[in-house]
Amino acid sequence: MALITRISKLFTADVHAVLDRIEEPEVVLKQALREMTEEVARGEQRLRWLATERQPLEQRLANAEESIVLLDGELDLCFAADEEALARSLVKRKLAIEQQLKITSQQLESNHRDHETLEVALTEQNQQLADLQQKVDVLVDAPTDSYNSMQDPNISQDAIDVAFLREKQRRQS
Repeated sequence: MALITRISKLFTADVHAVLDRIEEPEVVLKQALREMTEEVARGEQRLRWLATERQPLEQRLANAEESIVLLDGELDLCFAADEEALARSLVKRKLAIEQQLKITSQQLESNHRDHETLEVALTEQNQQLADLQQKVDVLVDAPTDSYNSMQDPNISQDAIDVAFLREKQRRQS
């Protein structure tokens, strides 16, 4: 059983080595950069959605608070006129609005928490994206062949011929 496991691991390692040789590092880096950019864009879209969702919640909250103030005034009037049946109906409406107010407040708090958390995550992702972009730019622009990077295209043919003759003379003596 151990032999089969070892052979399996060797085969897997060989397959991974072949895949590593086939893949072009530049292409893999650029794909990772594209995926990270898309992820940041999705996060920014979610952030905008949370901001637009907040406005109706805030409006609903303000309307509920205003309704409670109005109902309190009407309840004062009903109690002053000794209209208990009407007051009970208003108390029922006030309880429903208070329940709606509580739910809306919780939704608004959740929206604020999600918005803040997402903003922090997006800031970190944007920093990571900038770092990755910088690394990709350095790696893609860097020459892959160190011999070619050492060649200076500004060396004249005459200078090459003279250096060649010096090297030849030095080796003959």
